[in-house]
Amino acid sequence: MSKTQRICLGFMVLAAFGISTAYAQDAQTEETVKVLRVKKNAPKHETRTVKGRVTDSATGTPMGGVRVQALGMNRYSTLTNEDGTYEVEIPVFINTVYVYAPEYNPLQVAISEKATDIQLMSTSFGAFYGEGNSITAKNNTKLEETSSLSIETDMMNKLAGDINIVKKNGLPAQGAYMTIRGINSINADAQPLVILDGNIVDMQYDRTAQHEGYFNNVLAGLDPDIIDDIQVLKNGTALYGAKGANGVIIITTKRGKSQATKINARIYGGFELMPTKISVLDGPQYTTYLGDLVSTVKDMNQNKLNSFVFLDQSPSNFYRNIYNNNTDWQEGLYRTAATQNYKISVEGGDDIGMYALSLGYTDAQSTMKNNDMSRLNLRFNTDIKIGTKLSTALDISYNQTSYNILDNGWSESYDKQNIGSVNVLGLVQAPFISPYSYYVDTDASGRSSLKLSGDWAGKYASTATLSEYVKNPFMFSQHLSEVNEVARNPYWILENGHGNNKNYAEMTQININVAPKYQINSDWAISDRFNFTLNRNNEKYFLPIAGSTPYMIQDQGNITSVLKSQFTKQTSINNDLRIEYGHQWDEHTFGAFAGWRLNSYNYSYSYLNGYNNENDKLPNITKNMQFINSSGVNDNWKDMTYYLQANYNYANRYFAEFAASAQASSRFGSNTKDGFQLAGVSWGFFPSLQLGWILTNESWFKPTRNVNYLKATFGIEKNGNDNLDYYAARTYWETNQVFENVFGKYLTNIASSELQWETVRKINVGVEGSFLNNRLNGRVDLFWNKTSDMLTMRDLSDQYYYSGITNFWTNEGEMTNSGVEFKVNGALINTKDWKWEMGATLGHYSNEVTALPESKDNTIELYTRDANGVQYGEPEIIHGYTSSVYGESNILTAVGYSAGTFYGWEVNYDNESGSGVFASEAEASRATSAFGAPSKLRYYTGVAGTYREFGAGDMAFVDQNGDGWIDDSDKVALGNASPDIYGNIFTNLTWKNLRLDVIFKYSLGNDIYNYQRSRLEAGNTTYNQTSAMARRWSYNGQVTDVPRACFTNNLGYVENERMSSRWIEDGSYLKMKNVRLTYTVPYHNSWLQGIKVWGEANDVFCITRYLGTDPETSAQNGTLYQGIDAGRIPSGRSFNFGVSLNL
Repeated sequence: MSKTQRICLGFMVLAAFGISTAYAQDAQTEETVKVLRVKKNAPKHETRTVKGRVTDSATGTPMGGVRVQALGMNRYSTLTNEDGTYEVEIPVFINTVYVYAPEYNPLQVAISEKATDIQLMSTSFGAFYGEGNSITAKNNTKLEETSSLSIETDMMNKLAGDINIVKKNGLPAQGAYMTIRGINSINADAQPLVILDGNIVDMQYDRTAQHEGYFNNVLAGLDPDIIDDIQVLKNGTALYGAKGANGVIIITTKRGKSQATKINARIYGGFELMPTKISVLDGPQYTTYLGDLVSTVKDMNQNKLNSFVFLDQSPSNFYRNIYNNNTDWQEGLYRTAATQNYKISVEGGDDIGMYALSLGYTDAQSTMKNNDMSRLNLRFNTDIKIGTKLSTALDISYNQTSYNILDNGWSESYDKQNIGSVNVLGLVQAPFISPYSYYVDTDASGRSSLKLSGDWAGKYASTATLSEYVKNPFMFSQHLSEVNEVARNPYWILENGHGNNKNYAEMTQININVAPKYQINSDWAISDRFNFTLNRNNEKYFLPIAGSTPYMIQDQGNITSVLKSQFTKQTSINNDLRIEYGHQWDEHTFGAFAGWRLNSYNYSYSYLNGYNNENDKLPNITKNMQFINSSGVNDNWKDMTYYLQANYNYANRYFAEFAASAQASSRFGSNTKDGFQLAGVSWGFFPSLQLGWILTNESWFKPTRNVNYLKATFGIEKNGNDNLDYYAARTYWETNQVFENVFGKYLTNIASSELQWETVRKINVGVEGSFLNNRLNGRVDLFWNKTSDMLTMRDLSDQYYYSGITNFWTNEGEMTNSGVEFKVNGALINTKDWKWEMGATLGHYSNEVTALPESKDNTIELYTRDANGVQYGEPEIIHGYTSSVYGESNILTAVGYSAGTFYGWEVNYDNESGSGVFASEAEASRATSAFGAPSKLRYYTGVAGTYREFGAGDMAFVDQNGDGWIDDSDKVALGNASPDIYGNIFTNLTWKNLRLDVIFKYSLGNDIYNYQRSRLEAGNTTYNQTSAMARRWSYNGQVTDVPRACFTNNLGYVENERMSSRWIEDGSYLKMKNVRLTYTVPYHNSWLQGIKVWGEANDVFCITRYLGTDPETSAQNGTLYQGIDAGRIPSGRSFNFGVSLNL
């Protein structure tokens, strides 16, 4: 713990025990009193008398002191008598009263011709009504007593039907990939805009990190304990200009609400169990597999095989013991991880100002050793009344988040270094090698033997003598020709890779927010919000030389240790100036505001790396290192928006909302085809119209017990997405390192003055209602989105012959996205002691690319071949292109297909043996009749007239065009990551002071590309494989679904491991995400206002057919990286226990 953290933690402890005593005398009034302010000289209206009675819906007990008021006109209000009766005068044009009381959910009740009797329900149930009526599709959740490390977990548990949210991995506070109502973009960001306390947050989704599987999650610095509310806006987001196309998440932190000083202290912690290990080959199984594989190496013969000491199991082999072990490399890499949290908050104030001060410290381990996270949070929010008309909010926060971090999962490419992920090395390292080193011991007679030491094996990176087997047994694979595969000892990484100057990341965030407001008169007000944010990140990366083996990097040479350093800094300035107007004329209510918003960002990045550091204890990038490389950027961008929103409400029956914004951005081209030109820059224009009708507030609607509230909404709007590459509209050059000391500049992009925002047009139709005495609530929304001007690449070769680049950015793509959302919850039991609520959410969407540029790089030609492999005839055309994402040309973007479609070969599981693998040569010889007689399928080598054949033990791929060749023309769509339906199921049961909450999360119909399994069951590598490879094909006639082992330079190699339906799995799942039991201690006194104790379990169980470790997986932030399992550490089952004190 740093000195700063120790000081702040000490302050927290003092605050908990000192401040509580000092302010105990102020804590007499616990309830928040809502003051009703009546406008001076307010107009008088013709009124009528409304009478009735308010009772507790659970017991029927009359409720006194409940406020009953005219909806939208709080000056017409009253309090109920002790017997629950009330009588209030309200304007004749008001048809609804609003009713609320502490510890009860508020209600909107349509006025009856007779007595308007009202039943209030406890806050143990979810609230449905508010003081107003919204006509947009949105949802929100309050965070109370949360134990999450980051707020994405709370959104995942409570808003899973509103946000399709997928956790990135099991490391602490690494965030999640989020989409609202499907995918609206492919090459720009498809994730929602995030607003924190009124300010736009740059989430830095496209920024790089040095550690594989580590994400610089901006929200990780935000302590969930200080969050008051999370709101999801799904439509009606035109107010945010070219930033609201993907929906908006609005996060509001806690503010002072009570003049009585309140102190809340929370202490909680827990542990997470180790993840389930993946079953891999043991030592003897691996030795057999390796022998099968090595026998297929090009030009291999028996003499060569006999020369490999790592395959020689005879007692005469001096080095036999080194390669005759049975090591579980996953053992010792993981642990039961502990988490601890200490939080304290103070709120209070007086007539002049209200404040909320919070301080928190979190320490969380990962189940993978030497991975942990700590966070220090300090926030001060205050609202000050400077004068009778002038007030201001002032918020200051400081967050420091630190990580001890190692690589996590598979890298997309190993062009620059070998494997550094400890969890991957635990899978691929050869199990016939011991993690401990052997040494040569010579006895008194001069006889030498190998003995096992207590030191980790592979301390020396390389040696030219035969004793390399002793010094570094991991070098065995380099004795095979054309093999550049090495797997270092992961225990050396744990021992020598830990430290603040080695594998460490630190994120520091400072935020200052000032929001003055001047109330000109009862109708007019002017306000401003100024925000400054500093976000600094420092990341260090180190792979030690100990335990490594030389790894060849093309054009550079052999490398062993790796050292990297990265520093980033971003400053953000946001300003939002607004003028507001609101007035009510009898049944007509009108409100409007207009404003000007400016966002200015500066991002700097510097990077340095080098290889072959010779000191594991004190690594330092010096001139003595090899292949030193450095780079950096300095990005500056700004955007400016003028906006307007007007709202009209007629008698709380008919609602209309019009909004429009115009935005200019430094990312846009100077001559966009849409929008308009003003002051020499391009502006996008984004309008929105939302309509609403509350049927139950109609005078002709007779209130019944069965239908309490019914609302219909319709919305149409145009939004934008400005998440373009920072310099996509400009010509620029970059510097590239060609060799170790040779650098050059190359043209990276050619300007496109017409490049603009992506445009998303939306239509939404919704129905919302409350039924059965407000015990059943539900909402259904249908939506349709169309993205035009979608960011795509166009072929450049026909236009610029000497540019050095082949394509450039344009806005020529289109896609549609439509679906439905459903939410329901009901109070199943409501008695004095027992209360039971259950609910569910469901989301569904489907998307389709409908247009791409007409160019060469957006055309896929599927040809038929003759017997000699020569293409003939007219090709079948797919209007699209492929991307290489954890594979080669394996993600399809094409007209008529979904975004992120997995693309590859289909395995024929209906072959003769029914296993997808040719069981015998006879079966393989009957695979096709394309050449005039039954014969084998052919593998195209790239040279006409030459081919290989698919024989016994090879995969039986489907020959889609029936030409007898298995080539790119046989590739098909294999699935995509988008689920058919997703959401959550929740329930809570309360008995007196005991409450049980259970949350399930589900996803059905989503596909997963199991990339990790494709590496661990490839059968073409010296890396260890999963236990499934024990049933690989090994003799003629064997029926199995796992093909033979074959090295890649073998003349019979036919890419059995290629991207195919073999690796695409059903990722559907049902998870119990959280179960919590809370007990409210029935005791309080003058200084202790309340105490709660609770325990919970997270990720309790998962029902799925997926073969990987966790169906909730996301490789990276981009659209095309979803549904790809790159072997990240999964979330394990965890348990937390805590206590909360209200002083």
